[in-house]
Amino acid sequence: MFSAFYRKFLVFSLMLIFITPLCYGQKVAVVLSGGGSKGAAHAGVLKALEENNIQIDYIIGTSIGAFVGALYASGYSPEEIENFFISTDLKRWSSGESNPKFNYFFKMDEPDPSWVNFDFNFKTPLTKILPTSLVPTTEMDFTLMSLFAEASAASNQNFDSLFIPFRCIAADIDSDKALTLSNGDLGAAVRASITFPLFFKPIKIDDRLLFDGGMYNNFPHDVAMDVFKPDLIIGSNVSKNYPSPDPDDVVSQLQKMLMTDADFNLSKESGIIIQPKVSRPNLTDFSLSQEFIQLGYDETIRRMPEIKERIKDFRKDGETNELRNKFKAKFQPLFIDSISNAGLTKNESAYFKKQLFHEYNTITLAEVETGYYNIATDGYFKVGMPLLKPNATRQKYTLDLGLKRSDRFNVKFGGNLSSRLANVGFVELNYKHLSSQGFKLKTNVFVGRFHSSVLLGFKLESPSKPPFYLDANLVYNHFDFFKSTIHFFEDITPSYLISNENYVRVTAGAPTNIKGKFEANITLGSMDNNYYQSNMFTRLDTADKTTFNFSKAAVRWELNTLNRKQYANAGARFLLEATLINGKENFYSGSLTYERSDLKDIKHKWVSVGMKWENYFTKPKKLKFGFYSEVSLTTQRFFSNYTSSLLMAPAFFKVPESQTIFLPNYRAFSYGVGGLITIFTIAKNFDFRFENYIFQPYRQIFSDKNYKSFFGEKFKNRYLMSSAVLVYNSKLTPISISLNYFDNPEEKFFFSFNIGYLIFNKRALY
Repeated sequence: MFSAFYRKFLVFSLMLIFITPLCYGQKVAVVLSGGGSKGAAHAGVLKALEENNIQIDYIIGTSIGAFVGALYASGYSPEEIENFFISTDLKRWSSGESNPKFNYFFKMDEPDPSWVNFDFNFKTPLTKILPTSLVPTTEMDFTLMSLFAEASAASNQNFDSLFIPFRCIAADIDSDKALTLSNGDLGAAVRASITFPLFFKPIKIDDRLLFDGGMYNNFPHDVAMDVFKPDLIIGSNVSKNYPSPDPDDVVSQLQKMLMTDADFNLSKESGIIIQPKVSRPNLTDFSLSQEFIQLGYDETIRRMPEIKERIKDFRKDGETNELRNKFKAKFQPLFIDSISNAGLTKNESAYFKKQLFHEYNTITLAEVETGYYNIATDGYFKVGMPLLKPNATRQKYTLDLGLKRSDRFNVKFGGNLSSRLANVGFVELNYKHLSSQGFKLKTNVFVGRFHSSVLLGFKLESPSKPPFYLDANLVYNHFDFFKSTIHFFEDITPSYLISNENYVRVTAGAPTNIKGKFEANITLGSMDNNYYQSNMFTRLDTADKTTFNFSKAAVRWELNTLNRKQYANAGARFLLEATLINGKENFYSGSLTYERSDLKDIKHKWVSVGMKWENYFTKPKKLKFGFYSEVSLTTQRFFSNYTSSLLMAPAFFKVPESQTIFLPNYRAFSYGVGGLITIFTIAKNFDFRFENYIFQPYRQIFSDKNYKSFFGEKFKNRYLMSSAVLVYNSKLTPISISLNYFDNPEEKFFFSFNIGYLIFNKRALY
């Protein structure tokens, strides 16, 4: 009896000896360091480990390591992570560039020469007006929510229930310590961990303001050991501690203040550290991602024999993908049936809900995307980190955009500083009121010797379906073409050509798609042109004067995806416009007029049709090409003399400096333009542009000896306009050096240095 019991006990003990390792096999944790864009190497490390069937049981990361680790823990394959790093998406949102796909043209204000703008209330302290980050995070925030929403929902926001258990590190600056995040919204956790101070705006989780985890623990192997207690750690490190600060280098001082030295040492018993030999690019420069991924892969393959010596359990071929697909099978469509509106009034809530839902009661995350960018860019709200919160049944979700009403006032500053042509200062003040409709009041002022302008405007924006706006503007424009040929601070001399405009314009607009809009407008105005018809005048002479009181009705359709308001190098713009103009001309002769007689109430009525098309081809990357075409067709007749006819004629202004000079050879009642634009990108935001255009008038306008107008022969004359520009498109404003060729009798080559934009309020007629 005892012998039988002994035999059973022995068999049971042997079974435990062999089965226990199978139940509690070797556990491997992967630790990913911070390091900004160098973290792309982590994707190569994971790729090499998975190709060699290395089982990863836990993953933990800081900063960019948290981002890569969260992707892997959410079921993204190394190849998918690699593709994300080399895509333009990551490069764009990490640098704050807007996504052309969601630049809702209908929502955009008219281009202006502003350099900076900020929201404020008169009771707002200056410290809250100042920006808290250098890089806008609108797209980053929504992208992170979208990337991790399904996995976060499938795991019930428990990081242990992801494809593999995951942890990330954030910095709690209030308690001055690192914080290990193990549950909650996965996208928000990653967002907190990658929030490098000053670059990205911090977010709150559980009422704690969190920053980049690398500030306190840039290589959390100690946390991996404490939390997961693995048998082996495989670390991927692309960072190192900053050197001692230099008393003459403020950047090195800030780096040392913000970042605590990390412990990059891992005992041989604890694990292996892979250190790809990556360079030190800018924190958010992901242009070398493909190279870094390969370096991470190659270094891991080089260390693979050492890794395999330490690994006891390997996965079968395809097993990791099977487990990944099993986890992703839990993903459910994310249906949103409500929006969090805490802190907003009833009317404010109604406004933004119409942007998202329209007539639908339930929408998907993909359907939210366009509405999200509308809300984020229309100026009425500030958006925080978007969160999806499951309802009680977990069948549908509430979307919390972290909305706050933006400050009601906005101010813009800008203009242009020029070595030669047009020094102009610009300031604009906006007031925004929101109920179930949006209302904006604005006024702007341009001040300069060449150009002065004042605008008072009102805009109503309706979020109905389809949305529409009504816009009314009262504008005064003053252009002094003689002063534009002298330096800004020289004495005032008599002007030979001054154009003044006063008009009121009412516009109704509606979108045709995300990139396009249709507008109809009515304008009532008057123009007052003072000029000498030759340069042979003195201070004692009086100028000729032409006035034109008019009404104008126009319709226009425009598509626009250009990436910049001046010196664009990507995207396209297409404009069609039809106009009916009706008015009366009055002419008052000056002291030098050949026939000293005034003319009153000369009727003019004409129709014009115009087209503009500008398009850029983005490949190859360094050398880009674009084309430009423009057509203007009118039934316009001559005004009382040659100069007044030219002033009232459509003009070709594609080169910015051409707006500041009176160029008769580029003005005609009907004309066509064709041009080629060559752009060589020297470095990021640094372009050399070479633009060539041919201006072909249908019939050029000439002057006889008495300054009366007559037409030349059809298509006989044509003129070249060229521009060579070296431009740096800084985040503040473009800085350009240009050499322009204009077919101008007095001076053909124009050199200028400009800081700013040559953009003005719209003209009255064209």
